[in-house]
Formats: sequence, C-alpha cells, structure tokens
Amino acid sequence: MGKKIASVMEAEHEKFTTGAIAKGYTAEQADTVFKLIEPFAGYGFNKAHAVSYAYIAYWTAYFKANYPVQYIASVLDSASGNPEKVGVAVREAARLGITVKPPSINYSRSGFTIERDADGNDAIRFGMAAVKNVGASAVDPIVELRETGGLFKDIEDICRKVDSKSLNRRTLESLIRVGALDEFGGRGSLLESADRIIAAI
Repeated sequence: MGKKIASVMEAEHEKFTTGAIAKGYTAEQADTVFKLIEPFAGYGFNKAHAVSYAYIAYWTAYFKANYPVQYIASVLDSASGNPEKVGVAVREAARLGITVKPPSINYSRSGFTIERDADGNDAIRFGMAAVKNVGASAVDPIVELRETGGLFKDIEDICRKVDSKSLNRRTLESLIRVGALDEFGGRGSLLESADRIIAAI
C-alpha cells in the first residue's frame, strides 16, 4: 500500500483471500475486507492525520483572514530559502494590499519584519538573510552594530563599523543588487566601487 502501485496491490488479492480462508473466513468476507483496503494503494491516511490537517487548515485560514500582515510575514520567513515560494508570497501580499518593502541595510533585520509605512499602515520589510548569497551569519552582526551605534550614515560609516567577516564582496554585491544600499547611491556606481568598499572594510 505504501508504494501506491495498484498492480502490486491487485497481485496481493489472491494471497489475502487464501490467508483469510485458512483462518476460517469465507471468500466473500475476504473479498469485502480487501475491497475496503484496496483504495489505499491510491492515497489514504488515517483519521488522526486528517484531523491534524483540518486543524492546520483552519488555523491557517483564520490567521490569514484576521492577521494578514503577520500571516504573510510568517509565510515569507518560512519560505526564506526558496526564492520561488518567496515570490508567490510577495505576489499574494500585493493581492491582499500589503506592502512588502525592499531590503535595507538600515531597516531590515535577518528575517521578515513588520513596520509602519508612510500612511501608518502595517507593511512587511524584506529580511536581508533571504537575499541570495546573504545569510543570517552575515546579517546578524550588521543588525547588532546598527542597534548599538545607530543607523549607518553613508558608505564610509559602513566601512568603519562593519568587518570583512560580515560583509565580503559576494554579500556586498548581492545587497547592492537588491537595493539594500540604495539610500547611499545608485546601484551601478556602488557596484563599480565594490573593490574600494571591500578594501576599506
């Protein structure tokens, strides 16, 4: 049944019937019981499994309906390592009228967070660790520096405060490409300056 191959299941029919008759049951009784079991060669699961799925479906629908921003932020966090799923969740956020702000070295944390937008509505800030080639091990020290020393004022300020373990060339270029450093200049010019920035760090 676990293999879900109907032909293999059918091949067991005769053995099942023979075994049932040997234990004192009739061929008709064996047939009736086998017909109840047979559909599980397709797909089936027990009631406990079904109830668990139902609970999760109910909770998911409830949270999405009543706490949509928190729900989408959680979905984005759980999909963090999968760009395709992140894209689906961002499109769903747009459909629900929820703003997903781009990553920012001054405002993003490692994961997705909720913050107010200019109109006072809840919005989701893209987590820097979800950016390709950037992980939590690179982001956490940057966030910690920002929290203790305040927002970064410019590229020079980043170079003075951040060390090369947190911000290597690959991480820096990835953050520039997704717009995490847009407040400090255009992406093209920042990418051209990547070597100088890394040397300064």
